[in-house]
Amino acid sequence: IAAFSPKYLSREDVPAEVVESERRVAEETSRNEGKPEAALPKIVEGRVNGFFKEVTLLDQPFAKDNKKSVKKVLDEAGVTLKRFVRIKVGI
Repeated sequence: IAAFSPKYLSREDVPAEVVESERRVAEETSRNEGKPEAALPKIVEGRVNGFFKEVTLLDQPFAKDNKKSVKKVLDEAGVTLKRFVRIKVGI
C-alpha cells in the first residue's frame, strides 16, 4: 500500500455511483479533447481502468514488480486478502 492511497480493496467494493461519475468525467474529457466518437467507448474504458488502479488495492501495481498487480502476486502466493488498513504517519 505504498504506491497509491487506495480507498477500496477491489473493483466490486467501489460504489456504482462513484464508477458512473468517473465514467461520465472520462467521457466528457475525451469529447472535450476532440477524440473520435467511434473510439470513445475504448478510451473511456481505459480511463476507468486507470481510475481503478489508483483507488483499489488489488488493481495497484505491485511495488517490487510493477508489471504485476497486487492481485496477481497474491493469487500466485495462494493468498486471499479480505480487507486492509492503511495507516499514514506524519503529514
